[in-house]
Amino acid sequence: MKNFDLQLFTGGKSALIRNMIADYLEVNGKMELCGIGFTKLDESPGAQSDNTTYINQTTSSADIIGYETEFPYEFDAIPAQKALYTLWKDGRDHHTGEAAQHTYVRVELFNPIGTPSKTAAEYTARQFIVSNEVSDFTGDGGQKINASGTLHAVGDPVFGKFDTVSMTFTEGEFKGKFDLDGEPEAPTE
Repeated sequence: MKNFDLQLFTGGKSALIRNMIADYLEVNGKMELCGIGFTKLDESPGAQSDNTTYINQTTSSADIIGYETEFPYEFDAIPAQKALYTLWKDGRDHHTGEAAQHTYVRVELFNPIGTPSKTAAEYTARQFIVSNEVSDFTGDGGQKINASGTLHAVGDPVFGKFDTVSMTFTEGEFKGKFDLDGEPEAPTE
């Protein structure tokens, strides 16, 4: 019987913490971190299915036919934070169409490509074009102003890597620490 190193599958027992996924928004040609001020920036893949029940069955069969990915957000309005102020202005100025679209990159900091250093720190990432739907600006007297909304993906994501030193996204197929190709090797006895 072969023994397999289960850590190849699980990466240990530690669950991901939210700060291991970094979000960047392009503002004036520069990638800005969506960090300070954001209290929520989630991802909902929104899988779309086509269900069919055949005449000889009582249970339907489902096929995934597409996705309607959304990124719901909430933030405290901090004008000095360029990413959130850009999203804020979309709602304030009633931007529509391409004026409300942005380049958005979601970086998996838990999945490095190679060994991060001071000169290059590359991680698996996905780049999206998103349309910003600003839903609400709220705040009671004496309280912080908050904003909420949703970034809606426009088209398919682009897969690649993001370097957190140079702040650049590169399209392509890259394997990170947790991306396994085929069967893991069994330890030698």
